[in-house]
Amino acid sequence: MNPVDFTHPAPCRRISVLVLALVIAVSSAHPSLADESLDLPLPRTATNAALHYQRAILFLVAVDPAKREVLGKPIWEIITPDSTDADISKVDQLLIESRHAIRSAIVGANQLQADFGLDIRQYMLTAALPHTQPMVDLAKLNTLHGMQRESTGDWKSAAEIHLATARMGRHMTHQTTLDEALAGVEILETAYYALGQWATQCPDTALIEQVLDLVAAFSGRLVDPARTLYFEASISQMRLDAMQDAFPDGPWAEMVIESLNEEFPNEGPEGMRAAAIAAATRRGVPKEAFDNQESFSRFMNKIRSLYVSLARESAACLTQSPPSSIRQGEAVYQKYKPKLLNTERSSKLNPGRIAALFAVHEAELSLTHLILAISAAKTSDGFPSTLDAVADKLGGELPTSPYDGSPFVYELLDGGKGFSIAVQAASVGEVELPEIKFEHLPVEPAAL
Repeated sequence: MNPVDFTHPAPCRRISVLVLALVIAVSSAHPSLADESLDLPLPRTATNAALHYQRAILFLVAVDPAKREVLGKPIWEIITPDSTDADISKVDQLLIESRHAIRSAIVGANQLQADFGLDIRQYMLTAALPHTQPMVDLAKLNTLHGMQRESTGDWKSAAEIHLATARMGRHMTHQTTLDEALAGVEILETAYYALGQWATQCPDTALIEQVLDLVAAFSGRLVDPARTLYFEASISQMRLDAMQDAFPDGPWAEMVIESLNEEFPNEGPEGMRAAAIAAATRRGVPKEAFDNQESFSRFMNKIRSLYVSLARESAACLTQSPPSSIRQGEAVYQKYKPKLLNTERSSKLNPGRIAALFAVHEAELSLTHLILAISAAKTSDGFPSTLDAVADKLGGELPTSPYDGSPFVYELLDGGKGFSIAVQAASVGEVELPEIKFEHLPVEPAAL
């Protein structure tokens, strides 16, 4: 063995010493390092609800369309006291085949935020949003799942499922477009009905009170008509910008036909442009607007300024109470209607119409609060004789109709074993607001 050569260059000795020191330091910090193994990171649930909803939609689309037809009905028409064994069997089969869709939808509903990744630039070219109607169908499917749990006496799980449906609705009303917001309102309508039916049959009044508190907690800012309409008007402006940028050599003709919801002609570029001009002139666009780029830009600037003014005035009136919003919204729309293009999208920007739709939602939400409170106050003798008996459960004050401030109409049925409660129909200006009535009679629920 050769003696150690202490004449080896110093830099190498310094590196060796540093490596040895590092090994000692690591060993001291982790005395059991030799006994540990490296593990792969565990997969985590995505926090974006939309990813789970989109997966649920894919699962649902894979189900036989004939078995999904039942989801085209309102939830209160799918399972009724008159449902036959054959009807129930069909729903049971649908739930079995849609089980993966249900699971994914519930996982999504338990997330805080939902971002469908909608590219507004793409939405400018087409009004079709592929997730709006499937989300409505998923909500009905989820509700049927909750009703199935009710039929087995699992009231807590059923309540959790119905509340998950309500969160699905809230996710949709918080999206960007009017179509998504209206789909969200439809989902909430399904959830409200399901919660009302659940509460009237649930024997656990303490559990009903918990649900009432949760509904009250998430009721604030469920919908925001002013924000929704402002976004929709902004999208209309962006559509106009895109069309203006595409004229005369870009795909402006396709954009015009798409935005007017016209059938695409099976022709070449010249035929496409002729069809676009014909469709636009039928809706009030002067033909000379297409003469050249200058005239087209001039017309687009005029329409764009109208949308800006309409959006500002609409946002202002939609911050008022429902009756005031409806009256002011109708006045605003009548002011701008003769100047706007006669298209389906323009009619959607009617702030009076939107205020009326959201007024109906507000009435349904107030009705749900009352149904939960009434059900939480039931005893072995039946439901409370008057609404005054449940005022304390609603903060000491009974809600009134958002239509006109009138009281809700309450009536006991079958000696107190059942009840009916309704928001009376009302007229606000030229707008007719419908009666909304909920009725519970003591019948055995259909077993799913």
